[in-house]
Formats: sequence, C-alpha cells, structure tokens
Amino acid sequence: MNWPYAVFPCLLVVILCLSVPSCGGGFRTVANAGDVNGTWNLSLDRSNVSVRETELSLTQEERYGPFSGTSSDNATLTGTLNSESIVITLNNADGSVTTLTGVASKDWKSFSGTYTSTGSDGSGTWSLPKSVPAPAALSVTPSSATLSCSAGESQTFTATGGTRASYVVGVTNLSLVTLDTSTLTTNGKFTVTASNACTGANGSIVTLTVTDTSTSDKVAATVTISNP
Repeated sequence: MNWPYAVFPCLLVVILCLSVPSCGGGFRTVANAGDVNGTWNLSLDRSNVSVRETELSLTQEERYGPFSGTSSDNATLTGTLNSESIVITLNNADGSVTTLTGVASKDWKSFSGTYTSTGSDGSGTWSLPKSVPAPAALSVTPSSATLSCSAGESQTFTATGGTRASYVVGVTNLSLVTLDTSTLTTNGKFTVTASNACTGANGSIVTLTVTDTSTSDKVAATVTISNP
C-alpha cells in the first residue's frame, strides 16, 4: 500500500470536519452565539431619522431557542432565531405591532435589519447593540494606613473599578516610602513601604493617588509615617 496516498484523504476529511461546527470542530464558533439573554438597546430609524429608542430585556431558555421580553416603553415581545437570522415582534402599548427582521453581527454583540410597523413607527432600519454595564466606580482600600519608619512597615492597597489595565499610582513625599506596583494592572494591588529616609518624619502624610487613565477618574489614599 502506498501510505502517503492512503493517509492524505483521511487528513483532508479531518481538516474539513474541524472547520465545520456541526461536524464537531467549532473553533470558529463565537462563544455567545445564539444567546440573546440580557439587555439590548433598540433604535428605529426612518429616512435616517431616529423615531424610537428603547431598551429591550430578553429572556431565552436555550441558545438559538425562542425568546420573549419587555421594552422600557411598555411593549411586550417575542422572537425567534434561525442561525444568524432574527425576527422580533413588538406588541406596543398603543396596540400597534412592530416587526423587526435582521441578522446578528459576527461577534453576536449586536443585530440590525429592517422593520415594519402598524403604528407611528412606520418602516425603516433598526439596530440592537448589547447593553454594556458601566464599570464600577474607582476605589481603593484601605483608604489610609500608618507605617512605622523604624520598622520599615509595609501596607498593600487594592484598587477596584474602572479599567484595571489603565491604573497608575502617583505618590507625594516619595522620599519617605517605596512603591511596588508590579501587580497593579493585573490584580489591582500595590504596596507602600516606609523607607530608611523617613527618620524624623513623624506625622508626615504621604498621599497616594490612583488614576484610571482610560477615564481620568482618580481616588486617593493616605499613609501617615510614624517615628519610631
């Protein structure tokens, strides 16, 4: 048997199979594909003019399954998915019905298409991006600490909220302390240690300012130097 020629067709089948999700591969499948649970922001446009903005809260029992929900302007809704295609029927508070047909984006974070309505919405285009919750407010704990100069004491602070990868820390009176920010952008922690140069600085205040450079939000903490 000519082994190279015998093995090649098998390898070709495996490669093709891996590229098709239904064949057991699925490496191209988006993690959230078919899942519409959550909050979405609906915008209806007629002749490039916005005619309706509302928030949809969707509930779905299984991926690609039918779903239902409500809107922030008191409509109820039902919907279906067929692969990337979506149909949503809005039963509006005034008795009119608005029907949306469209497709999912490649990352399944938004939908768009065309709509028709029996009411004042008329007909036009629509978009439905997933609502992204605002990040928590920037904070740091503890908000203060006292460090003994003679003992070279240390205190670890933890920053939370905002965008961790964008954290930076500023320090006043840096000659009185040393600052370790090696894990600041990975777990939000930084350590302040009283330095040898703090002799005679009893009662001095060192101010630490954590800044989220992506938003310019800032929060402060203080270190009081004790001697001894």
